[in-house]
Amino acid sequence: MSDETHDVRHGWGRFRFRPLSVAMMAVVWVILWGSITPMIVVGGILCAYLITVVFPLPPIHWGGRFRPLWFISLAAHLLKDLVVSSVRILQLAFERKVNLNAGIIRVDLASDHDLYQVQVAQVISLVPGTVVVEVVRHPRRLYLHAIDLVGDDPVARIQAMVHRVESRVVHAFGSRDEIVAFEAELARLTEAERLKKLPVDEAPELEDDES
Repeated sequence: MSDETHDVRHGWGRFRFRPLSVAMMAVVWVILWGSITPMIVVGGILCAYLITVVFPLPPIHWGGRFRPLWFISLAAHLLKDLVVSSVRILQLAFERKVNLNAGIIRVDLASDHDLYQVQVAQVISLVPGTVVVEVVRHPRRLYLHAIDLVGDDPVARIQAMVHRVESRVVHAFGSRDEIVAFEAELARLTEAERLKKLPVDEAPELEDDES
């Protein structure tokens, strides 16, 4: 645990007023009440500040860069996935014999940052038909519950979908070094999955090191 995290959790730093966190939680508080009055706004601010004091979170250091075009691409593809998945769920609801063909799929992520992992998990869970049921930090991994696992290699299809979302997230918010590292790791993961699917007689043999 870093000194900064220790100060936030156990020292006077936990009583520091955090405007952004308090403002976001206060907005949610007002939305839940459904009306805006001075009492509700003040109550939301006090409640949000109390939450930051009682349940302090470790700081997330973000050294990336916001790219508007990639963010628009991320939002546009999310909207498309929402429409396509909603239509498919509607079709399943009206089928005479419903077979969801559901399963749990493991997806290894290529990025190595808490913020990007959380963003990918949130975007995936927003799409009907897929929901993240477990998040593993070391190694970076998501477990998804998905339906409609039909067709040729549905597991690979879901994994490729997650990696496309991850790519848009990293390109929208990551630094140049993070993008380069992500693409290299994604290429390695893709090659490893390809080798797993090769027949035994086609898999490359490892050379013995006689030295």
